[in-house]
Amino acid sequence: MFSDTFARAPEGPNPQWEARLAREASGLPVLDLTGSNPTTAGIPYPAGIPGLLAQPPVLRYEPSPKGHPEARQTVAAYYAARGRLVDPEDLVLTSSTSEAYSFLFKLLCNPGDEILIPTPAYPLFDSLADLEHVELVRYPLKPVTWKTDFPALRNLVSTRCKALVLVHPNNPTGHLTDGGEIREYLEIAADYGLALIVDEVFRDYLLVQKPYEYFESRGPLVFTLNGISKSLGLPQLKLGWIHVAGGREAVRMALGHLEWIADAFLSVNSPVQIAASGLLRMGPEIQSAILGRVRRNLDAAEALIGSPVNRLGSRLRLLNPEAGWSLILDLDIPLRDEAFALGLMERQGVQTHAGHLFGFEEGCRLVVSLIGRESEFAAGLRLVFDEAESISRV
Repeated sequence: MFSDTFARAPEGPNPQWEARLAREASGLPVLDLTGSNPTTAGIPYPAGIPGLLAQPPVLRYEPSPKGHPEARQTVAAYYAARGRLVDPEDLVLTSSTSEAYSFLFKLLCNPGDEILIPTPAYPLFDSLADLEHVELVRYPLKPVTWKTDFPALRNLVSTRCKALVLVHPNNPTGHLTDGGEIREYLEIAADYGLALIVDEVFRDYLLVQKPYEYFESRGPLVFTLNGISKSLGLPQLKLGWIHVAGGREAVRMALGHLEWIADAFLSVNSPVQIAASGLLRMGPEIQSAILGRVRRNLDAAEALIGSPVNRLGSRLRLLNPEAGWSLILDLDIPLRDEAFALGLMERQGVQTHAGHLFGFEEGCRLVVSLIGRESEFAAGLRLVFDEAESISRV
C-alpha cells in the first residue's frame, strides 16, 4: 500500500534516544550537547522581530512562484554586503534549504539517478534523496584536513550522476573550501556534465581569519543554497533560497523549470517574505550573538583539553572547525563511537552524536554542538572526558 521509500526509513528511536527517555522517566538529569536550535539555547534576539511579522501587508496573498520581488532584492542585497553581485532574477525562494534540495533533485534527476555527496556529511541527505527516489554516492574527504580526494571523486562519477553536492563550510567538519578546491570542483562539473549544488548555510559563521570564496561560474550550472534558519538563527520562520549561476542559456532554462516546480507548491509564506528586509538588517546583531556563544564554547573546550580534567592527554583531540556550529571530539579509546555514546548517556546522562551518523568510519569520534548554554556545555564536556578516561582503564 505504501511507497517502498518507507522500507528504508528508521523505525522508532535509536538505542541512545531510548536510554535518554529511560533516564528522564527516572527523574535523572540529561545534558544535551547536540542541541542546534538557537531559539532554545538562550541566544538573545532583537525585540523587533515580532513586529516585522505583524505588518498589514501580511494579510494580502500575492503569490509569486520565484518569491516576492522585494524579498529577492533583499537576498541580493545580503550578497552585495558580502562582496558578491547577484541578480534578483537569478534567485528562487524556498521554505527551507531542505525544500531547496527537494526542488533541485526534482529538477535534475529521474528516479534512480545519482547525486554525489561528501562524507562525512550531515545525515539528512539520505532522507531527502529517498523521498525523491535518488541514489546517493559518497565521495571521501581526507581525514583531519577534510579536503576532497579529487581522484577518488572522479572515479565515482557514473553515467547516472547528475549533480555534485558540496557543503561550504562543511557540516560537521567546519572545513572551508579554498580557491584551488573550487577550481577542481568546477573542472569536474564541466568534464562530466554535472551540476554543482553548493550548500553555504554556515557561511556567516567563520571562526578563522580566512577569506570566504564563492563558486562563480559561466559554464557549469551552480546552485547555491542558503537561508535564514542558520544565517539569522531563525529556523521557525522558514525562508531559504537558491541562486542559479552558469552559462546564461542553461541558467534561463533552470530558472524556468524551478519556477514551474515552485508554482506547484507556493510554499513560502507571505509574512516572512514581507519581513525579510527588516530581518536581514538584524542579521549582524544575531550573528554576533551566535558567534560569541560558539567562540566561548570552543575556547572552553580548548581550555579543558589542556587542564587536569583531560586525563587522556593527547589521546583526546579537538578537530577544530574553521566555521560553523559543530565540534568533533577524536577519542583514542578501545570502543567505537556508537557504543561509547550509548554508555555516555546511560552512565553520565550526556547526549552526543556518534560520528558514524555523519559518515566517520574509523575510531571513536563524537560530534557536539557549540551553541549550547556555556555552563551546560562545559559540564557535559567534563563528563565526556570522565567517561572516556574510565573506558580507557578497562
